[in-house]
Amino acid sequence: MNIQPMKRLLVFVSLALGLMYAQFPPRVDDHFWRKKVVLTIDLREKINVPIEAGQAPYRLYTNYSMDSVTDKSPYSNREGLIVALLKGYKEGKFVGYSPKNLYQQVSFEDFDARSRRIEAGGDAAAEGGEEEGVGGEDEFGADEFGDDVGADAGMEGGIDSPPTAEGGTTPSAETQFPYLKYYRTLIRLIEDRIFDKNRSDMYYDMQYICLVLVDPKGAIPEEDRICFRYIDVMDVLDDTQWRNRANDAQDRSLREIIELRRFRGYVTVVSGEEVRTLDEAELRRTQMVEFEHNLWTF
Repeated sequence: MNIQPMKRLLVFVSLALGLMYAQFPPRVDDHFWRKKVVLTIDLREKINVPIEAGQAPYRLYTNYSMDSVTDKSPYSNREGLIVALLKGYKEGKFVGYSPKNLYQQVSFEDFDARSRRIEAGGDAAAEGGEEEGVGGEDEFGADEFGDDVGADAGMEGGIDSPPTAEGGTTPSAETQFPYLKYYRTLIRLIEDRIFDKNRSDMYYDMQYICLVLVDPKGAIPEEDRICFRYIDVMDVLDDTQWRNRANDAQDRSLREIIELRRFRGYVTVVSGEEVRTLDEAELRRTQMVEFEHNLWTF
């Protein structure tokens, strides 16, 4: 008997069930235990970099990697999570909510005007240069393979706009959103950690993705600016490419990466209690893991 096809089938079924549970969380009556958790995800961390393709030194997307003839990717959005969310927000595919009141809707025009005022009031990033810590090299002084791909290919900055059918380029994200650099550092994920008494397993019910304004120079305090309901942005995440810059063999959608938790984040808030240090964040994370483990102790 050939076992290999059976393994593939089991993997497919497991993935399908995982995505199904992401859309249909357990009934409230089946909640044995629940905590509201806020995770902060630093998009500059190595494991998180493919989520946000705009990190300059990594050059995840270039003009040749998105050529319509050689690249067969089914994804329409290929500029990372932040650009995909901002474009969907601008096009009216979903609405935004105030981080201070998640029931209060915020129009894109209000968000855009407020973000542009920060940019117009003084560019806190480098004056005419690159952002601090996001230059042409990574923190070790070179890219992963020790070569300067951007310079060899004749690209400025290493990240080009995707080509259009007419041979030109689409308007760059930086042109549409001149404040983009302020949102490419952190995001927050608001979720419910639920122990389902029927499945006897911990479930992560994602509620919101929030964009965080971070000044590269630190002149402006870090601030949560806009939140999107996860259920509203799932279609956009399905159509957004996650790319491994070291392997062109296969890509993934950002929704798959997020729901399979192929990222690293640290706990910021647990049921309204703010976590102030990384040590405390790790402690709260392990406490929840231990709690789930102890539920199986008889």
